[in-house]
Amino acid sequence: MKGLRGFASERRYELVALAIGLIFAGVHRWADSRPQVGLAGSDGGALLEGIELFEGRATDLKFKVRGKRAPHPDLLVVAIDERSIQQFGQWPWPRTLMARALSELGAAGASAVGLDVGFLDEARNSPDAIYSDVLARLDRSLHDAPEDLAGRLSELRAHLAKESLEGPDAALEREFSTWGPKVVHGVFPYSDAEAAQFAPEKRSEHARLIEPHLIRKLPGTVRGSSYDVPVDKLNGWVQASVQTPLERFARTGARMGHIGMVIDADGTLRRVPPLVRLESPKGFLPSMALQLAAAHLGAEVEPLYDPMSQRLTGVRLRREGRSPLFVPHQNNEPFTLLNHVGPSSAFPTASISDVISGRLDRAQVKGKAVLVGFTAAGYTGDQRVTPFRELEPGIYSHASLLSNILASDFLTRPAGLGLGEALAIVVGAVALGFAIPRFRRFRFKALAMGGALFLWVAAIQLAFERDVQLTSVVPLASVLATSFAVVFMGYLSVDREKLRLRATFSKYLDEEVIEEALKDPERLSRGEKREMTVLFSDIRGFTTLAERMLPEKLAEFIKDYLNPMTQIVFEEKGTLDKYIGDAVMAFWNAPLDQPDHALRACRAGLGFLRKLEELKQKWRSEKYPQFDIGVGINSGPMIVGNMGSDIRVDYTVLGDAVHLAARLEGTNKEYDTHIILAEGTYLAVKEQVIARRLGSVRVKGKRKPVRIYELRGLGQPTGQDSEAIGHFEAGLEAYAAQRFDEAAEHFRKTSELWPADPPSRRYLDEIPYLKEHPPGPGWDGVFTATTK
Repeated sequence: MKGLRGFASERRYELVALAIGLIFAGVHRWADSRPQVGLAGSDGGALLEGIELFEGRATDLKFKVRGKRAPHPDLLVVAIDERSIQQFGQWPWPRTLMARALSELGAAGASAVGLDVGFLDEARNSPDAIYSDVLARLDRSLHDAPEDLAGRLSELRAHLAKESLEGPDAALEREFSTWGPKVVHGVFPYSDAEAAQFAPEKRSEHARLIEPHLIRKLPGTVRGSSYDVPVDKLNGWVQASVQTPLERFARTGARMGHIGMVIDADGTLRRVPPLVRLESPKGFLPSMALQLAAAHLGAEVEPLYDPMSQRLTGVRLRREGRSPLFVPHQNNEPFTLLNHVGPSSAFPTASISDVISGRLDRAQVKGKAVLVGFTAAGYTGDQRVTPFRELEPGIYSHASLLSNILASDFLTRPAGLGLGEALAIVVGAVALGFAIPRFRRFRFKALAMGGALFLWVAAIQLAFERDVQLTSVVPLASVLATSFAVVFMGYLSVDREKLRLRATFSKYLDEEVIEEALKDPERLSRGEKREMTVLFSDIRGFTTLAERMLPEKLAEFIKDYLNPMTQIVFEEKGTLDKYIGDAVMAFWNAPLDQPDHALRACRAGLGFLRKLEELKQKWRSEKYPQFDIGVGINSGPMIVGNMGSDIRVDYTVLGDAVHLAARLEGTNKEYDTHIILAEGTYLAVKEQVIARRLGSVRVKGKRKPVRIYELRGLGQPTGQDSEAIGHFEAGLEAYAAQRFDEAAEHFRKTSELWPADPPSRRYLDEIPYLKEHPPGPGWDGVFTATTK
């Protein structure tokens, strides 16, 4: 169990990322399998609506980035545009104009025509309508009239009948008959709620006229076979019926195709139903674009049925002697993703005024599938919001679908893509959970997050360029959620680490230093080589002192001594390394950068001496024994960081420079001084302190001697101090050169200026012996310490 907890703690980022990835992968699989919002039986709720809303906006953006494409070359849009309205007047026009347009298109060699305009009502003011009405009344009047009366009126009846066949509706009917199945009427689907707007007899007429155009047969895999599946058991975009053209136009042999569009919740057109499933009568009706493609190619429209899923998976255009064309459904739903070609400017478009007037170049029409519809503003409500424009004439949406069909250029989601996306979501989340915590700085974490988002977006857009519709919203949301969670966890971990470090380092550092250091906690943990200053302080004769005091009194005494000394270290922004019994070890220039680290250590050492004098006055009144301290200070390269074992670590310093400072603290006993500086420290602070060279010493364990200095105060030596230091250092030069009488004279003058100066007395006591026992030519005047 401990091993499992350790693994969970060590891999917490990856495990959290894995959990988030699995959640988002599950959401993706669920959303990918649900019906589109707005379909019967949809129960996705607000979450599914939100996903689809943002997914739609992402798709629009992908279209804009991709830009417009060239439509299929067999396509032409003939627009009832503003110029046509200006030439022929307001719509509706006399139907002779539409008949003339069809005639011109036929003469120019158009292969098929799809009409996105409806001929739904009698043109009651046209001559043929008037003649037809009079003829109908005459026939009713002659129904019971004597035969001789009917005979006398036969010439009148023949004239009325002839005139009724010469009007605009008749002319248009003849053109429809000429075109036959090569012309496609766009018919309007309506729902059960909208059906109430039509009289019962009108609904019956619609059902009767659309009946021959419905598809109920589901072709099987073997030629001539079929699946016996009731229509109402199949998936489909369900509508009550369609509003057909007038019977005289519907019975001409022309095809009919629905012009219904399915608008997403945000009002944008992104998907179309290739088939509509009608309830009255029951059956499937292809879209106008599908029927027009079939008429253009001489193909048959066949629904594709999958017996395994018992669903329609798309539509096939079967052509004799040539491979079929397929129109796929998306995700087993009765919709095809519309692969928008572009805005209206992407399509070849001709004005219907040029067609009617015979001005259109016939080469522009020959062999083309022609779509006729409105583009004039204000003459139709058939305006669509597309990814390219907020208001686009609906005819261009049909043109996009027709181009998709003819070019087999559909946005697709191949089988297994949803599972692959879910797997990619999980793998991507785990990769982020692994990578982000490895970066220490936030800008690199942000780069990792941005890189992951860029890779997803790039993959999505590249796939879109190849007509593969990858999901955008859930994967990108997974990247953001995983990144946020991992970064947030990192900051929680840092906060916990800061609390732990604060508790630990409050024993070593001043509160202000801790605040600064915790801005980069890792610098407290990692070992690094730095130029630093270390200080050692020790009570002289502490062992003897301890033997004379009770343990409780000794503990109180040490506490009274260490508390103010520690406070002095903190005031100088130093780091308390440790207490070694009565000894204090501190260092500067870590964890914070302190360019004046040597001077800070010197001030701390002098502060120790001042505080000790204050404590001595207190201890005299309390009958405590009197004592002195020694301080050793050295500057140089050291290793600083958390050092120790797997069980316990200390924030400390290591290196030869540290050992030298410890030896110098003990060297004070030899010279009867209080603070000794190594040469490295002295050179860093010589312009700011009062100090003198004591000589050179070879500490225990080292062969190379080092120059040492006594720190006496801050500032620069003047007057008597300057003269005393001059004589003492001159005496050192003479002493090293074995000019002992000269050296003694300088040391005596120093003692006169600084009465009872211990280092001067030391040399004066040693010189008589050296004069009697000359040291020889190899002598360098260096004192060699034999103890620590």
